[in-house]
Amino acid sequence: MRLNRIIFLLLITITGLHCKKNNNGSTTPDTAGTITISLPTTGSIYDNGFGLQVSGEMTDNNVLATAKVEIRNKTTGTILFQQTSATGNVSLYRFLWNWTVSGITSPITATVKVIAIDTRSNQVSKEVDVTLTN
Repeated sequence: MRLNRIIFLLLITITGLHCKKNNNGSTTPDTAGTITISLPTTGSIYDNGFGLQVSGEMTDNNVLATAKVEIRNKTTGTILFQQTSATGNVSLYRFLWNWTVSGITSPITATVKVIAIDTRSNQVSKEVDVTLTN
């Protein structure tokens, strides 16, 4: 009987480590956040001096804390643009960042990476590649 009770308590403890408590008192499993990038689309071409818009939305059941964007030269890894936004502790965040393409002297492939960070410091990211031209 005592062994059954110990096993039961152990199972409750393990289950509790993988769940979080909602405001209404119920528990839900911790799931990875999601990111949808509406713009830019893979393969888009942006000329030096013109705008590149990064938009979409991210969700997380643990409440989002931070949203980030990085645009890097895919070959060299050099950061061309980056920005961080506080999300205001929401489960759904619609992002919109604008960058005027600059400093491009020859055509390059750039990776646009969007990163979502929740209040537990878990991260997810999504990337699309675009072409930047002079």
